[in-house]
Amino acid sequence: MEREIYPIDITKRKDKLEKICKRMGISNAEAIRDAIDFYYDYVRGLKVIELRDVSKEQAEKEILEYVKEKGKAWTDEISDDLRIDIVLVNEILKELAEKGVVE
Repeated sequence: MEREIYPIDITKRKDKLEKICKRMGISNAEAIRDAIDFYYDYVRGLKVIELRDVSKEQAEKEILEYVKEKGKAWTDEISDDLRIDIVLVNEILKELAEKGVVE
């Protein structure tokens, strides 16, 4: 197994690292390896959504259809599923609520 060593400066984080190691009863190296594993698992679970460039009118049409189909949904769920910017989704939902179209 090839071994790689990365020179890093942890001067500003030394106290934090020492507290982690003391509380967990592990070495500095083990704490760093565990942190890498933690963040690897964290980013592996992230979902990247590429937003579509749609007009406000088209977005409203799609949102209305989505809500009609789903019954109810959270703003972020609509944004993710339709791949429309959440700010635009919020704006449209607010306008639709003011018109009494959605709750």
